[in-house]
Amino acid sequence: MTNHSSSFSKVIGRKLTDEIIEQLKNKIFSGEYKVGDRLPPEPQLMEEFAVGRSTLREAIKVLVHARILEVKQGKGTHILSLEWTNETSFNQLLNQADQNDVYEARAMLDQEVARLAARRRTDEDLLQIKTCLDQRYKALQQGNYATYVEADIDFHLAIAKASGNQVLYNLYQSFIPVLRKILSSLIVHVTNYNDNSEIHEDLYQAILAQDEEKAIHSVNQNLEQ
Repeated sequence: MTNHSSSFSKVIGRKLTDEIIEQLKNKIFSGEYKVGDRLPPEPQLMEEFAVGRSTLREAIKVLVHARILEVKQGKGTHILSLEWTNETSFNQLLNQADQNDVYEARAMLDQEVARLAARRRTDEDLLQIKTCLDQRYKALQQGNYATYVEADIDFHLAIAKASGNQVLYNLYQSFIPVLRKILSSLIVHVTNYNDNSEIHEDLYQAILAQDEEKAIHSVNQNLEQ
């Protein structure tokens, strides 16, 4: 196993998860590591960053979702890839597709499920959408990015379910792995990640008011960010 010198620094001042992601990313892509190499053990990383276990694991989860790291039970955290990797099947095709094609397909899907959700939503649907929206905002404010990614996906999935169209809902589910990867990768590559939570609140309010036009407008605003 390759030995790597410690070069992480104690985290102060910024959102902890942001800083840990940034330091880990820089270290992994510095050229010192190879695919398959193991990161320092968790206690060592906690000591070097001067953070708790939950904060460290939150950062590592984001890098796992971005397909950079892999956690092997009982064997530690390893470098999965030094490139943006892909998977196969319909999910593989999505991962291998041009990102602009994925964006266009997602835009069409988001617009249609939002339109139908505004028309067909039930009180139960509204409760689920609002619950996911609140969880999403809370996770973002706390810097819990892996939780935030899952809550964001759950929010949009709840809207897809509220559309009342099972085919569209199933199709949206098939997009989840690539959406998780894209959002996690965005967080990894953007320092001090900020979110457009206000637009997501507007989307919820449009669905609540059964305003199809406003719902589609909010979707388009979100996609333009």
